[in-house]
Amino acid sequence: MPRQESAHDISRGRRLSPGARRDQILAAARTLFAERPFTSVTTADVAEAAGVARSLVHHYFGGIRDVFLAVVAQGGAALADVRSAGPETPLDERMRHNVVAGLDVVGANRETWLALAGHGEVLADPDVRGLVQMASERNVQRTLEVMSDVIDDTPSARFALRCFNAFATEATRAWLTGERTRQETEALLVATLRSLLLDAIPALEGKKHL
Repeated sequence: MPRQESAHDISRGRRLSPGARRDQILAAARTLFAERPFTSVTTADVAEAAGVARSLVHHYFGGIRDVFLAVVAQGGAALADVRSAGPETPLDERMRHNVVAGLDVVGANRETWLALAGHGEVLADPDVRGLVQMASERNVQRTLEVMSDVIDDTPSARFALRCFNAFATEATRAWLTGERTRQETEALLVATLRSLLLDAIPALEGKKHL
């Protein structure tokens, strides 16, 4: 099997566009943040992992906090975008696919996600808090889009989905910290989402059971 090209190989082998170089640095940083808390990662660590000069990390992002913010913003988008199964997919299969896909993204970024799901120093940062809130709203919007044949975009639906996000955060934290298994977490989230879509939201809106 051919050897997979590393970030270091890429940086040495050819010049990258600014966008590609930025993505390369973010990919390296995301791996580091998935392995340990971001407060223990330095720009020198990111530069070494990306195979670039430390000055280049500072050129694109500034300090390590700015790198972390960029990774958080990218991760929030990925968490919503990966839930790709929509009305063309049968409901039960769709819910399971989207829940599993979301948990896969979280699992690949464990330390970053745990830092954001906590209530400590990281969330005291107003910029981080803003990104977390933006990610939550993006997830609500994505759910409304992929479930457009089941629920309408109403204040009640958005309220219920924001509550589900908080519920899902706690369930996911229990999995990542070893309190519950991945299988249990998937089952709980799928069952709860199904009940929310078919029972709770219609009840909030005064509708009959679908």
